[in-house]
Amino acid sequence: MNKAFDVAVVGAGSTGATTAYYLAKEGFRVLVIDKRGGVAQGMTAYSLGLVRSYYANEDVARMSHYSHGFFMNFEREFGVDVFTKTGLLVISNDEAGMRRTFDMLRSIGANVRLLSGDEVREALNASTTWGGEVGVYEEDAGYVDTGLYTNTVMNRARELGVELVIDEAQVKFEGNEVVGVRLINSSETVRASRYVIATNVWTQKLLPQLNLPIKNIIERVIRVEIGRSLPSVFDYMNNFYIRPEGSSYGLMGLLYPPENAWPNPDDFNPLAEPEFDYAVNVMENAANRMPWFINAKYLGGWRGGLYDVTPDWMPIIDEPVKDLIVVVGLSGHGFKLAPAFA
Repeated sequence: MNKAFDVAVVGAGSTGATTAYYLAKEGFRVLVIDKRGGVAQGMTAYSLGLVRSYYANEDVARMSHYSHGFFMNFEREFGVDVFTKTGLLVISNDEAGMRRTFDMLRSIGANVRLLSGDEVREALNASTTWGGEVGVYEEDAGYVDTGLYTNTVMNRARELGVELVIDEAQVKFEGNEVVGVRLINSSETVRASRYVIATNVWTQKLLPQLNLPIKNIIERVIRVEIGRSLPSVFDYMNNFYIRPEGSSYGLMGLLYPPENAWPNPDDFNPLAEPEFDYAVNVMENAANRMPWFINAKYLGGWRGGLYDVTPDWMPIIDEPVKDLIVVVGLSGHGFKLAPAFA
């Protein structure tokens, strides 16, 4: 490939596509490389697409709040509606910590309310039996259709001149310098002024020499028929989350899942059903909060993909080698932070 590029982006998931779009808007010549047959064909396809400003870490909350605004205004810019508003209720008995988080979120402009234990119970028709329990309710939280979002962004990026190549990339080094990206199938070498790596759980295979502190963790998702409308719920006391799916269904899992590693993402089947014991654990935890949940119907589930997890579950955004920028180790936060990464 004889063309010269300002930036070569490896990875056409939500992070890579959004990065390419923003760069193209600024007039950069951009090439995106992905080996999986198209846009959003990796772990983006299995993301629940939760969008919120709520984080206890202020730096991440600011990134998430910025991205949240991008998703909420997406239809205005792109003419495609990808966002469903559900609200988010976060529950904990760390009253002091929740009040600090609430104050911080208010200070950055998030639309949040602090709820008493009784208000939490009323919101969920639930049991509240723990002293000091409080909730933070984020009015504007919701979820995004991840495939529709990523393909829409990439299509607009291509209209702005971004090129997309389906091939397997190999980063070429000379000493401590990147000199290009070799395309395995075509045997061509791409050269650019900067290289962005947005390869999620494939990063360790692509760049083993960087020895990044990342392990790939299985994320399990179960689907249930609830029979009523709920907001998204993060219950840190009972260790479960719910993301609504329409007015009667929900996607669920553990907030603190078992950290079962899967080293090779190429032989992982994200559509395999999770262990039945895991599903029972999730549903029992939800019933501890909401006794009526005992009547919920289990509809199966899937592994839901892999998370590229760092020791502190926070992303790595760095330039470990001159002109090589990595946006990896996203630890399950990647989709909701993609506009901020870009």
